[in-house]
Amino acid sequence: MRAVILIVAALASWGAQAAVELWDQYLTLSGFASVSATKSDNSVPLYFNRRIDDEWCYDCDTTVGLQLDSRFSERWRASAQVVKRPQDSFSNPQFEWGYLSWQGESLEVRAGRLRMPLFLASDYYFVGNAYPWARPPVDLYDTLLGITAFNGIDLIYHRSVGEELELTVHPFYGGHNHEDVDVGPLVLEVETDIQTGLSLRLNGPSYTLNASYLHADYTINEIPDVLDIFTLGLHYEWQEWELWAEYETDKLQNAGYLGLVWNLERWRPYLMVARNWKRIESVSYLGGIRYDLLPNLSLNLEYQLSDALDGSEGQFLVPPQLLGEPSQASLVTLMLSYNF
Repeated sequence: MRAVILIVAALASWGAQAAVELWDQYLTLSGFASVSATKSDNSVPLYFNRRIDDEWCYDCDTTVGLQLDSRFSERWRASAQVVKRPQDSFSNPQFEWGYLSWQGESLEVRAGRLRMPLFLASDYYFVGNAYPWARPPVDLYDTLLGITAFNGIDLIYHRSVGEELELTVHPFYGGHNHEDVDVGPLVLEVETDIQTGLSLRLNGPSYTLNASYLHADYTINEIPDVLDIFTLGLHYEWQEWELWAEYETDKLQNAGYLGLVWNLERWRPYLMVARNWKRIESVSYLGGIRYDLLPNLSLNLEYQLSDALDGSEGQFLVPPQLLGEPSQASLVTLMLSYNF
């Protein structure tokens, strides 16, 4: 924890929000980091990628990322990002993306390792300073077992619709991908043969509307299956208020959340309710406040009540009732997030 705080402090001493130019405008370095102090009142760990229990944890949310962008010409560029996610050790970070890109007037073509464009915050999922809450809604964003990237190709096409609207059409296709996912009682070996889909995003003067579809042919521990996922999301701004809402559905489960943010200059109080049903039955209620120490340095204080319903494990690693624990957990988090 102390080492990560020193990293954040060192980065903050570089000053404002801009990335660091390493070589004129051709090579730039940017990064982000989040650290927290967090605990619940239940001994059964909460969230398989974070494992928060009734002991104070100073490493459950730790995220550090570095991104290198290179522009070879007006049309060609490359980008690479390495992230130490909450579930990773510092000695084994994730190569989150690395791709070569050609960009025209309204069309961009990318090939390599890419971020899966399913949710509103998919592009900046690990950048804690980019959204109001301490964490993106885990109840929704972990429905794909924490898998956020794929190996393949995508196209990003922008088109103006009227004077104030822009439509982004984003088809993507991925080939073979392997992930080992530790969900607590066991490790899942996820082999994906095909990941293909389409994301549509409409940006207006005060809102963003996102709709996505993903088809995946995969095996988990050598058991084959097919999955079709549909998502819908809305981010709406009105005066000092923000509304966030997203929904995901597939044959295994449904998930969604609704969040409200009140922007008071540097202070940002917020509320959220999230729900899972089908395979996992759970509900969570969240309230917190964010304070912007700097434009690129924020502090969150957050309380959350998570409840596993109908004997389900909910967001716990195992059903807490089996271990003689209550189905609810109260979670307290103090989070510091930075980006440059």
